[in-house]
Amino acid sequence: MLSVDRAASLRDAAAGAPEASAYIWPRRTRRFSATLFKLFYRWTRSRAYRHNERLWRAVSIDRDAQRCIAALRIGRHRLAIENTSALLGSRTGACHLIAAGPSINAIDYGKLDLDHVMGVNGAIALQDRHDVRFDYYCIVDAGFARNRPDLVARVVQQPLVLFATPLVLWYIAQYFPLENMRCRVFVIEDVQYPAGKRALRGRDLKASHARGDLVLFDEARVLGFSLDVRRGVFDGCTVAYAGLQVLHSLGFDNVFLHGVDLRNASRTPRFYETGVNMQPSALDQNFGAHIEPSFRQASALLKQRGVRVVNLSMDSALDAEIFEKRSWHSLIGLRTHATRKMPA
Repeated sequence: MLSVDRAASLRDAAAGAPEASAYIWPRRTRRFSATLFKLFYRWTRSRAYRHNERLWRAVSIDRDAQRCIAALRIGRHRLAIENTSALLGSRTGACHLIAAGPSINAIDYGKLDLDHVMGVNGAIALQDRHDVRFDYYCIVDAGFARNRPDLVARVVQQPLVLFATPLVLWYIAQYFPLENMRCRVFVIEDVQYPAGKRALRGRDLKASHARGDLVLFDEARVLGFSLDVRRGVFDGCTVAYAGLQVLHSLGFDNVFLHGVDLRNASRTPRFYETGVNMQPSALDQNFGAHIEPSFRQASALLKQRGVRVVNLSMDSALDAEIFEKRSWHSLIGLRTHATRKMPA
């Protein structure tokens, strides 16, 4: 449980108090205890269950008849989640997916009229410079949740829909009182590493999702695209790829990618970082084998399904054969909007 002082510190930080960067991390005794339980789990389970080592003691998950997540509890707190709602497939039109590449620094958001916006990872820091409202958010990177709880606290304090994995939500619970969250939560999971279950191989996915809600591009590398995020998402080694799957499941048929640069990421700070405080990145090493082929094949699939994706990063490592590239200036004076689909 959070101490009163630590809870107050986090609330002040999330509210933008001067001491926003002074996060109180879990006490050393708690970290030591968590490490012991993690090691015990590793010693008593096979490697196929390794992805559950943080979840097994504190997180309980209920699944429906289709084996999709229907309820989630962290400790004594039962999260009210959106997984059984009619949220998926409810939208049509355009949405902007804002990532954290340095090309964001060149965009003047004061000149743009963005009606629906999804942020991923540190995109929330854009609000330090521009009046951007996020409707959706996606965080699947547990490392980001662990290393930047200050930014995550800002996300969960806003009236948006957060798409996050059980592990990310567990990390949030370590730093932020779940009862104080203002966001709504939709729980997603990695299709290859379902929460509480054994890891799956490509052939397992091919056999268990033959109905077409998951499209498997490469069985050996487990590359694919989810058409229904209740079934999970393919990691693609970048949160922007998970976010794209979420937006397609929501029903958007026009997606504008902001800051999806994917170039020299290990040496180039994200738009909200400096060379001094930048967090490590594995984008460069994963680009050729996972990121680029995932986006390339997803592009062909989305075109077949009538979805247009525009990349606003002119210097993105994703070439124009994957997604058409346009300057952000092309959006000036253009109102990109989305509407709710009428019930049948």
